[in-house]
Amino acid sequence: MLLPTPIILIIHQPRQAADYASILEKTGAKVHAVTSFEEANELLSFIHPDLILLAAQMPEGDGRLYCQQIRATVVQPRPVLVLLHASSDVNERISAFRYGADDVLGDPIDKNELAIRVLAHLRRRQEEMSNPLSQLPGPNLIRRMLEQCMVSDKPWSAMSIDLNKIRVYNETYGDLAGDQLIKALGAVLTDVADDDDFVGHIEADDFFMIVKPDNPERKAEKICQQFDSISRRFYPKGDIERGYLISTGRGGIRRRIPLISIAIGIVSSTKRRYQSYVDVLTSARDYRYLSKQYSGSTWVTDSMPEPLQHEDMEEELGNSSSHEKQSRILVVEPDGPMALLLQDSLTLEGYLVQVTSSADDALELARHEHPDLILLESNLSDRQMDGWSLCRTLKDDDDLKSIWLVMATSHPDQSLALEAGADLYLPKPFDMPSLINEISALLRSSLKMRG
Repeated sequence: MLLPTPIILIIHQPRQAADYASILEKTGAKVHAVTSFEEANELLSFIHPDLILLAAQMPEGDGRLYCQQIRATVVQPRPVLVLLHASSDVNERISAFRYGADDVLGDPIDKNELAIRVLAHLRRRQEEMSNPLSQLPGPNLIRRMLEQCMVSDKPWSAMSIDLNKIRVYNETYGDLAGDQLIKALGAVLTDVADDDDFVGHIEADDFFMIVKPDNPERKAEKICQQFDSISRRFYPKGDIERGYLISTGRGGIRRRIPLISIAIGIVSSTKRRYQSYVDVLTSARDYRYLSKQYSGSTWVTDSMPEPLQHEDMEEELGNSSSHEKQSRILVVEPDGPMALLLQDSLTLEGYLVQVTSSADDALELARHEHPDLILLESNLSDRQMDGWSLCRTLKDDDDLKSIWLVMATSHPDQSLALEAGADLYLPKPFDMPSLINEISALLRSSLKMRG
């Protein structure tokens, strides 16, 4: 798997700087050699070295003081500071550590020892900059890799990847189980990646890949297929057979949550010129966000229409109230006072509300009026059809199954409501503001994620 090229800065007198640079270039690192602290400061304004190798004594001053300066002024992640000291005096070397050096080596030093020691420091730095859960490169290495890609003349594609519904999974099975699922995703990405691809782990379930631009969609599809084939191992048999999780919210509100899946957003350097690594990350995440509007594991690429930015999406949702006010709600409630209360409360919110106490009448109204949402009680007086049967009938009808179904009932077994096809279960007695908030959230949704 590809990793960013390490960057080394050497500060020494001309001959030694050239000798050490020729040794360290053979390690595969990109090496910059300068002969003064002033030149080093100029370089540090636009490069971010992983390691600085500097002489303890320079014509312009003490290398130990420069170590102190680097520690005080360079933002994290700070480079490893390796001081080359000609003195074998122990106290002199201890003093160098006190000034801030991470290692002190002899000067001159055997070329093989120098190369091995530098590689050991770079390896340790890479480990420290990796995600502790997956051991994949973390945010700083992702940034370095993207910056190197952006200055390269080779085209590339970037993929932003995360899990849908991981929060609910963690709430249901615990954070340790969620961590195992995240590690499994990291293993899938590593397995799918070619030798010249890069895989990084930003945080939690947020992963990032850089791949060749010839066919990133094929790679994304392979990731989705592999993850879907193993993800079922992370559920109890009962949840697999049911096909969804039950999420419990405040006030006993329960909803069906689909089994976990992957969302992937893909961008390519061949489609536009990116100004910064943040620009790449943000754009890829926007397409990933767009892919979440579809059910199951899926991907969206920048060859498709431009997605809304997060701010635009939030603004659209915020401005959707005018559309909500025209939404039609059918209340199926046998209790007269409760039916009247629901009708008045929902009408005050601006919804168009119809009320019935009969399952048969509700089915006819659903077929002719096609409401956006039906709020129903399970315990209806109809002899042939109760609330459970009505719920199943609506969900089995291709023309009616897109209607949101909210089961508000005093029946103690909440799983019956969800198994019958309800999108939401609210136990009676319920808090009216909570009910209205839940209804509003459902009607704002542009996609009904079905179990």
